[in-house]
Amino acid sequence: MFQIIHKQELAKGITQIIVEAPQIALKAKAGQFVVIIIDEKGERVPLTLAGWDKNKGTISLIFQEVGFTTKKLGALNIGDSIQHILGPLGHP
Repeated sequence: MFQIIHKQELAKGITQIIVEAPQIALKAKAGQFVVIIIDEKGERVPLTLAGWDKNKGTISLIFQEVGFTTKKLGALNIGDSIQHILGPLGHP
């Protein structure tokens, strides 16, 4: 489980979350992405890594709430968790 430690609405329907993911933060490079699965019944959603902090072990994700899963992700709050995050993926 990956805990949300920060959440900010950047604009209407556009949200930034910062998630504890030390293994991903350690290996992340510019241009890579992750695939998230919010819960056991959730679909796989690719999101670009907006930023990361290797020292804190966190990654930053910015997304637009347009579909079922991104709206569900936007409804999560600080302290809530994302079940799975796969990454970093893609060529830096």
